[in-house]
Amino acid sequence: MKAPLRVVLTSVVFLASGSFFSSPFLYPQVLENLKKSSPLASTLPEEIVPEYLDSLLADQPENPSQDGDSTASSDQTGIAPGTQSIKILSQSSLKNINFQNVNELSAYQVGINQTQITGSPQAEPILRGLPATRYRNGILVGFSRDAQYGPLLNPNMDENMDMVMGPSNIIFGPQELAGGYLNEITKLPYFDQFKGEASYTVGMYGTNFWNLDLGGPIKNNLAYRLDYFGQDGSSYYNYYYGSYLRRESGFIALSYQPYENFSIDYNAEIDSNSLNPPAGLNRPTQQLINNRLYLTGPFAGWYDQNGIFHSGIGTSPPGEGYAVNWGPLVSIDPRTNLLNNPINSTEQLYAVSQLIETLKISSNFKIVNNSMFEYYSTFIDQMIPGDFWSVLPAGYNFDDRMECLGNFSTSLGNLSIDNNFDGGVEIRYYSDREYSGVWHSPINTWDLTKPLLDNDFSPLVSYSQALLFSNPYLTDIPVPGYPGFYFNSHNFLSTASTFYKLSPFYQHKMDLTKKLNIVVGARSDLYIVHASSPPGTPAPLFLENNMTAILPQVYTGVVYDPFSWMNTHFSYFFGQNPFPSAYGSFAPDFTATYYHLTNQYFEIGTNFTLYKDKLSVSVSGFYQDGFIPAYVLPEGSVATTQAYLKGGQLQATWNPIHNLSLNAGYAFIDAHENWTGSPIGPFTTQPYPSNVAKQLGLHVDPYVFLAPLDYPFIGFPRNYGNATLSYQSKKGYGFSLWAIIQSGQFLNYDYTVRIPTWYTLNARLFYTTSKWEISLYFYNLTDEKYWAAGAPGFISARSFNYDFITPQLPFWIQGTLRIFF
Repeated sequence: MKAPLRVVLTSVVFLASGSFFSSPFLYPQVLENLKKSSPLASTLPEEIVPEYLDSLLADQPENPSQDGDSTASSDQTGIAPGTQSIKILSQSSLKNINFQNVNELSAYQVGINQTQITGSPQAEPILRGLPATRYRNGILVGFSRDAQYGPLLNPNMDENMDMVMGPSNIIFGPQELAGGYLNEITKLPYFDQFKGEASYTVGMYGTNFWNLDLGGPIKNNLAYRLDYFGQDGSSYYNYYYGSYLRRESGFIALSYQPYENFSIDYNAEIDSNSLNPPAGLNRPTQQLINNRLYLTGPFAGWYDQNGIFHSGIGTSPPGEGYAVNWGPLVSIDPRTNLLNNPINSTEQLYAVSQLIETLKISSNFKIVNNSMFEYYSTFIDQMIPGDFWSVLPAGYNFDDRMECLGNFSTSLGNLSIDNNFDGGVEIRYYSDREYSGVWHSPINTWDLTKPLLDNDFSPLVSYSQALLFSNPYLTDIPVPGYPGFYFNSHNFLSTASTFYKLSPFYQHKMDLTKKLNIVVGARSDLYIVHASSPPGTPAPLFLENNMTAILPQVYTGVVYDPFSWMNTHFSYFFGQNPFPSAYGSFAPDFTATYYHLTNQYFEIGTNFTLYKDKLSVSVSGFYQDGFIPAYVLPEGSVATTQAYLKGGQLQATWNPIHNLSLNAGYAFIDAHENWTGSPIGPFTTQPYPSNVAKQLGLHVDPYVFLAPLDYPFIGFPRNYGNATLSYQSKKGYGFSLWAIIQSGQFLNYDYTVRIPTWYTLNARLFYTTSKWEISLYFYNLTDEKYWAAGAPGFISARSFNYDFITPQLPFWIQGTLRIFF
């Protein structure tokens, strides 16, 4: 890597914390756009360096390889120095693992938690036990919470991804308390010539998907890109009985430069997803984990509000629970699935349109406007056996950010200071109707060695029965227009909400010397919210609320380069974030507390570039804390609790020769939820494993709050490791090996049932030519038997960890054929 380029990249990444230009090696599509001054790169907060493009382009090969990467992908050449730990995933890196599922990101990023989130659609990765907020070219994808419910990620439309550890930066703004963020950079048009590729993937357990990607110039200043993706089966779904995934997606990108100093980038996507996610098994015990022995026994009865037992299927009020006629332990097929019933299904329709305009006023000042419109409609039907429905008939989100970016120099005595700034304002409008319910899901009452029948669910609760339970908000209410669907009021989820957000921001970077620079930034989010119970709510249960809130965020960071081969960084963030409803809006039962949840983050780290830039090592330590409200039942107790995390991370990359690379990472994370001083502790559906319920005659799924203590995260490993070895010969043959390892984790707050340490070893063998490429992928080569908890860390669904556990896939294979044209 040439020294001038290295200096520029250091300063750019420092300010951007994961910007588009944080990679020293970009891709031919990107380079073509850079030559045309495409503004996609400007969608992220970056430093304006007039000589930047020339120095960058000078370092690129004239004829990059067909697969869309230069001679080395970004994440194979070292971690770019910055104030927060960052991982850049190129298109070739994603292709290297045939990336389709957010859990697969653990191959490259340590700290990713493997999960099926108790059968919820997973829209985002979970990083350090918290959701990793998702952005599209720097704009928030606005329809999820806790990494759940939102539209499935579609990596086939992405050029590359930036994954950054810690809170969202000042320019992007927060969605919720997050362990990091994932910024998708969408595919760009080809300006040089028409080109494309077609691929087809088939594999074990129903894997079956295909992709067509093409584009080219329309005229000298106008180019396009089209992509179509289809899927009729995924091993991550179809391995489990009754689960499936079917997808169709279309994407278009246009880049146009009518004038030398003005350019327009546009992209749009539409996704149709039909799925039934896996939920795994119920009644997790140590015998189930160690020996796959399942505790049998049918539903026996339920307890009413007075603690009186009633035989047969019924619905118990919170705090009482159910009874099971326990049977023996028996072997169980790991493909058994709680959601194995044709009644269960999830449908998603997602459309997004994004327009990015860049006006270059001078060599050191430009204006960028980035606007995005989203439409999302979905329903989740998990009646058997979970009594759970969630419906978003239609949600609308419009977001527009106007930025002014520039640089200038000032003098302070004999000291010359280079300044770079990024300031502007973001406006957002959001409107939706959300229906979520039902509150009673006695999962452990059902014996999965018997077929799940259409009447295997907890009966609905009428208004009169809810009154007997001393809580009218437990009433199950029909969802208008969705026969057979029900919701609850005052459950902090169901809402008809409209909000406006106005967010001024400013970030300033000062190069005090060639070795020392400082960045400071601030943002303020003004929310104006109207929320009410959704249409269909009976008058006695109807709620309405108006709220105005201002949420500040501040950030500062320092980078010091004592030597050409070393830099050290420190960063600090403090701010407030809201706690959204299921689909990113706000519910009428939210108090002011839900809008003012504090969050702070410290990170210090050092990056080394050694052995003639062939070895890159990054070491960092961090501390983060933040608050979220407790998981509550309808009109239940409300309390906020603190999560605090501390740990360290190591990333290393070695490129001994041009076509061989080794990446390795390790993270240690100690994370807790602190309920000390709260009136209640964490909520759990069942505070003990089912074998203890059998031995002591305890109630099943009583739904209780525990004591207010300090609890280590559950479903959460403390140690994470990964390694990737890649090689490609000049003749086109190549291979990749990657390993993932995570330490043991306790399922629930009694810390008695534990998933042991696990690892997977995976491989890709491929042969590529200028016209075609064939790849074979081998996953879990050693057939490791390992599990994922119901939900990890601080994710709300962790409350069900003694009701859900999912055995992960055994050894499996898939293959991909690509044709280039």
